[in-house]
Parts: sequence; C-alpha cells; structure tokens
Amino acid sequence: MEFGIKVKGMDDITKAIDKLSKGIDPQELARWAKTCETMARKLCNDKLSDIILRSQGKELDISVKDKKSADCIIKVIESNLPLMPLFVQGMFAKLASDLRQAKFDS
Repeated sequence: MEFGIKVKGMDDITKAIDKLSKGIDPQELARWAKTCETMARKLCNDKLSDIILRSQGKELDISVKDKKSADCIIKVIESNLPLMPLFVQGMFAKLASDLRQAKFDS
C-alpha cells in the first residue's frame, strides 16, 4: 500500500523554479529591447535613429533625441509589459519610469 501524492510534471516545476531563480535571460532582454525599439521607431516615424534601445548582457542602453522620442518608447513599453517575462517587465517598467522623469532641452 502506497501513501502520498504523485505529482506529474514535477520536473517541469523544478525547471521553472531554476529558471526563475536565475533572473533575467540576456537573450530575452535583447529580444524585447529590439522589439520595443522597432515599434517605437515606427510609432514616431523615426528614420534618423532618434530612438536607440539595446541590451548589453543584463543591462539596457537607451538613447532618445527628445521628449517625443521618449514618449514613443514609453507608450510601446507600456503596451508590451503584459507580454514580457516578470523580470524583464521590471527592467522595462523602471526604464519607462526613468524616461517619464527625464528632463529634455526644449
């Protein structure tokens, strides 16, 4: 006679926990940086590379020319946040917050 509960998929759960504990996947961050950059440039009709968003490892590098460019990247980030993995969401939410508070020369 056996007692206890057998849980199918325990290996999947363990793998998910391991992945979560490692934090941000640099490839996932790079993919979302490229996606947000492309969408923001399209939204702003940016043909002169006024918006640049790149990832380097587990960090984001951004360059925006003006408030309009910043607003475009903020809108794109906000619309994509629900689609991003949790840790990537945190990074992009912080970036959007920083851009909202940034001062631009008029």
